[in-house]
Amino acid sequence: MIRAAATIPMFALCVVAGCVLRTPSLIARTPPLPSGPPSGPPSGPPPAEVEGGQVIEAGCSFNGLEIKGEPGSLHDVVCPAGCDKTVNVYGTDDYTGDTPICAAAMHAGAVSDRGGQVTVMVEPGRPAYRGTKRNGITSRDWGAYRGGFRFHGVVRAPVAPVAAAAPVVIEAGCSFRANEIRGEPGSAHRVSCPAGCGAGGAIWGSDPYTADSPICLAAVHAGLATDRGGEVTVILEDGRPAYRGSKRNGVSSSDHGEYRASYRFQR
Repeated sequence: MIRAAATIPMFALCVVAGCVLRTPSLIARTPPLPSGPPSGPPSGPPPAEVEGGQVIEAGCSFNGLEIKGEPGSLHDVVCPAGCDKTVNVYGTDDYTGDTPICAAAMHAGAVSDRGGQVTVMVEPGRPAYRGTKRNGITSRDWGAYRGGFRFHGVVRAPVAPVAAAAPVVIEAGCSFRANEIRGEPGSAHRVSCPAGCGAGGAIWGSDPYTADSPICLAAVHAGLATDRGGEVTVILEDGRPAYRGSKRNGVSSSDHGEYRASYRFQR
């Protein structure tokens, strides 16, 4: 009773004097924020994300079709040493899906014959693939294929400027033929020819040509390209009952009978 009574005057005194009774509290202390600019390298775009983050320990025969991923997805692949350089490789920078990845990586200069790791980007199919000889590997031409791949981070060869007449340029090889182009009769297709197509091979007709005549050799015959290459616009046509051969610009074409499809060049 005495201790309880003693606290009442103290409370009353505080009311008269205007004092404030405070209860103890815990205050969280945080470090002060830095006043200067943040240290370290400046932030930039996030690095390309590899699909699943799993590295594929591939054999020499592993090809692009064996990668499970959508077009645009990235996949890290480790190649062993000693892969065969004589296997079939189709394309340059962009390869057909059935091309062995490690042989293509050597062709592209992404790894040596001692192996190494590459990042593969899955691509949709293309209307044509151009073969070349690089780094001791000869790749081959190919027509349309359902899927492909290229190597992410590897510098690619410059692409020919897009012609105003057609939005897509087909980077063809010397063996590319019109019957490999997907289109209706009357449709126009821009084709870029590499150097060295003026020697060898067989063509039939004289503008129009049979659809199985190599386009780039026919373009030299027609005077629209040279042995140094060039770009031409191909117009697909229906078949004809006959095709007349001739000799033009150092190239001889042969006669042919009826053929199911043909093409000519837009001049």
